[in-house]
Amino acid sequence: MKLLLPSTLLLLGISLSAQMPGMMSMQAATADGTSLGANHTLATDGIALGNRVKMTGYVDFIFMYDDEDGGDQTEDFSTASDVDFLFDLSPVTAELHLAMDSSDIGLEQAFGRYSFNNSFHLTFGRQLTSLGFEADEAPGLYATSFAYRYNDNGAGTDFRRNYKDGVRLNFNNGQFGLIFGLHDGYWANEDFNGDNIAIDLAASAMIIPGLEAQLGYAQEEVGNDDISQFNAWISYNPNDLTLAMEYDNFDILGTDYWALMLLGNYQFVDWMGATLRYSHEDYNDTEADRITLALLFTITDNLFFNVEYSTTDVDGGNDYDEFYVEGLLTF
Repeated sequence: MKLLLPSTLLLLGISLSAQMPGMMSMQAATADGTSLGANHTLATDGIALGNRVKMTGYVDFIFMYDDEDGGDQTEDFSTASDVDFLFDLSPVTAELHLAMDSSDIGLEQAFGRYSFNNSFHLTFGRQLTSLGFEADEAPGLYATSFAYRYNDNGAGTDFRRNYKDGVRLNFNNGQFGLIFGLHDGYWANEDFNGDNIAIDLAASAMIIPGLEAQLGYAQEEVGNDDISQFNAWISYNPNDLTLAMEYDNFDILGTDYWALMLLGNYQFVDWMGATLRYSHEDYNDTEADRITLALLFTITDNLFFNVEYSTTDVDGGNDYDEFYVEGLLTF
């Protein structure tokens, strides 16, 4: 069964909804310009530890209840935290990101950047991969959960939000952004040699203030086969309203996987917003449709409480419902 999207469903599915004040989404469109390839080290606010060092981060606490049709009911508490250090030695800048949960402390990102001018930069080190609309961390999300059911390739690596070693050329002049990267892997590998080379290439444009579009492609050699991704998304953010649509197409060692997401977010008042999101995935002859409703509450500029309900219909598998309550502290 293939998903049919007549124009009326497309218009309704994008629906109303908005980003919470004080939350960062590096990928989402803003009237200030496109963010792809920009120097976020200088632009990001944080706690000053000196003239050249800033610290920023968050603590994220989530209660999750998962009820699978014909299966188990799961309840879980989880806590995660992230602490980032940003260094300004202009024209050189650098970032160090540490991720923590109840069982581990790990190096998430560690990279340096040399700025040839205000628009052109070279980054090198462990960096976040560039393709995909959703942010990699809780402060940048429009809901508590991520949009897609199939996020893991079976080897513990995320399809969309990875941290990989490599070098990347970056260009951003506000209206246009471009990146080209060479990595030791994008999904599967960690060794940079003739058999394990990955590239990513993406371009974005701020078409009019608030309307941003991005196209990207990534490919990784895996032995005699490869993994590739084509990603495209468009986002419109006029003030309190955010609308977004994303399309992904993967070739994973000969297996096709494609996905579509429609998202709407609206900030009703200063202290409350809401997100309505729909995603469809077709992976290895299995289809899944997921609908999410999230209510987002702003207590202060740094404290947020979010409530989410998601329901997923799996063709050829069990359906399930999810309920989340999240407390998020940023600093």
